[in-house]
Formats: sequence, structure tokens, C-alpha cells
Amino acid sequence: MSVDEIIEYLRTLPKGTVVRVLVMDKASGHLWSSIVENVVDGDVWCREDVGTLIEDKDKKPTPENIDRVLAAVPGGLSAFGDWLTQEGWDILRDIYDDAIDALR
Repeated sequence: MSVDEIIEYLRTLPKGTVVRVLVMDKASGHLWSSIVENVVDGDVWCREDVGTLIEDKDKKPTPENIDRVLAAVPGGLSAFGDWLTQEGWDILRDIYDDAIDALR
């Protein structure tokens, strides 16, 4: 689908529809941006981030090494996403519980 076709499709959606747009470089697989309405923090993790972790351990962040590390996650990337979600909820609770408790 072309960018023009996507824009035309987006124009057909009802007003107030929440849309998430991801822009990715096909060649590198790098996610350039994520635009999400009404999101507190839309941070996105990518292969480049895994490469940085590899580099931090004084190893080479080659595409093959990144693939090996990603393959080592028990349950695959969906499990990684589940862990991030759970950690996010725990952090939100730690940060905002006192403010929520103070509400009437």
C-alpha cells in the first residue's frame, strides 16, 4: 500500500478514531516513528536497541547476533511484549498510587 493510499484511507475513518501509525525503513527494519493519540508514553523498542545491549557487552551488534539474541527470548517476542506490559503496569502503580489514593 502506498503512502497516498494510506492517507486516503485514514481520511475515511470517523472523527475521534484512535489510530496508531508506524513508519519503518524496509531495508533496516528500523522503526522511525510511532504516532499514537492519547498515549502517555509511546516508546518503541527496536532491533537497534538490542544491538546497543550487545555493544554494551563488548560484542559486535551484527544482524546475525541481534537475531540470535532475539531468538533466545523464551516464548519469543510476544513474551517480551508481555513482560514490558507487566513492568509498565508495575511502574505506573509505583508512581501514581499515592496520587490515586488521595482522590476523593
